[in-house]
Amino acid sequence: MKLSVVIPVYNGAAFIEKSYQSILGQGIDDFELIYVNNNSRDQSVDEILKIQSIDSRVQLLNQPKQGAAAARNMGIRASRGDYVYVFDVDDEIYPDALKALLSALELHPEVMAVFGKMVKSYKGITQTMKPDDETHAIVIKEPPYWGLEWFGSLKTVVGPPAFLYRRAVFDSIGYYNESIRNNEDTALDIKLGLTQCVAFIDRYVYLYFKHEESTIEQAKRRMPRAFMIWPRLIKEHLPFFLARDTPKRFQELLFRQLFLSMGRQIVHTKGLNQRLQLKQQLVQDIQAIKIPWYIQVNLTILIILPLESLRKVYGYYIVPFAVQQLVEKKQFN
Repeated sequence: MKLSVVIPVYNGAAFIEKSYQSILGQGIDDFELIYVNNNSRDQSVDEILKIQSIDSRVQLLNQPKQGAAAARNMGIRASRGDYVYVFDVDDEIYPDALKALLSALELHPEVMAVFGKMVKSYKGITQTMKPDDETHAIVIKEPPYWGLEWFGSLKTVVGPPAFLYRRAVFDSIGYYNESIRNNEDTALDIKLGLTQCVAFIDRYVYLYFKHEESTIEQAKRRMPRAFMIWPRLIKEHLPFFLARDTPKRFQELLFRQLFLSMGRQIVHTKGLNQRLQLKQQLVQDIQAIKIPWYIQVNLTILIILPLESLRKVYGYYIVPFAVQQLVEKKQFN
């Protein structure tokens, strides 16, 4: 089988038919479509069963462990295709996008994954004007190029539906980290880019549908970004650093983001005791590396005086100095 499409579903009944039509519209016949129900409380299962009754290529799995990572992993492990495409049920794919991604991987056997561009919109594909800056050029980069690019700036990150993976890549880099509730896709793709040959195709692959009920939009409303990225840093990137001989640039980015996030989390936390407890927990989370004494002192100052102006001084002057000392002198532990 050529292609496996994995679609996690959590209360996505309104999008099931559209997601199915998105895949059919790609003009690829040799595929399987795996819906993974993730404890939906609406009519999602009924909608999937309707499609399954008329198309034998459609499968339905049930993942009781909550979270996109667990649902995606179940679908990937059950997949039989040579290539894996992970789609979000509420998004849409541009015509022939999957064909273009497939062609790129087939033409370049050394490439383990290929990705394109995305459009963000509060409306669907038919109501959203697609930018006309596509060149369709393919750019191939050896590791760790894309991993450092994505780790360095979240503005360069695209979602899972922008990617097509060789099935074999998951045997090499592993699966989505199920201990991360947000940013688990970013964590996987940074690891992918750090360790594998990845290609970029300059064309739009999918439309990311921004709506208030999406899981990520709800998460953004609940917590500041510093709290959202911390689990990814300590559960994915820090263990990666500890287990491998990583590039200097990766180390710089890791330490910088760790120390900056600590300061931001403390400033955004109300209550002196709560900030003190938070600092203790944050220090415990990264005990595997040596935290310079002046970072500790400045975090204590932020506990007492959680002012944004002091946090900026900490971020602009103290953190860069600490990162340089750690990386240049290899004072990791």
